[in-house]
Amino acid sequence: MHIKTARKVVLWSMILSVAFAVIGLVFFEPGTVASLYVTFAAFGLMLVSIIVLFTLCRCPWCNQRVTHGLMKAEYCPHCKKDFDTGLKYKKKKK
Repeated sequence: MHIKTARKVVLWSMILSVAFAVIGLVFFEPGTVASLYVTFAAFGLMLVSIIVLFTLCRCPWCNQRVTHGLMKAEYCPHCKKDFDTGLKYKKKKK
């Protein structure tokens, strides 16, 4: 899976997990079957995001995990190569 696709999967599963948790807390009474299903859905989506984060969010060039700063990373923090082109990242001179 491409790093940008994995980034989108992690982001949307986290957003949906939080949304399901809030819906379960606000709209359903505690202890009902519906609140239980919504809670399990929230935990399931959180588990999906964690699994995708630690298994599929890897650099395509050096195969190292990219977890810290994943949402705004444009290059690998380990090998300093761009995710799309594979070219080395060069710092901007001031």
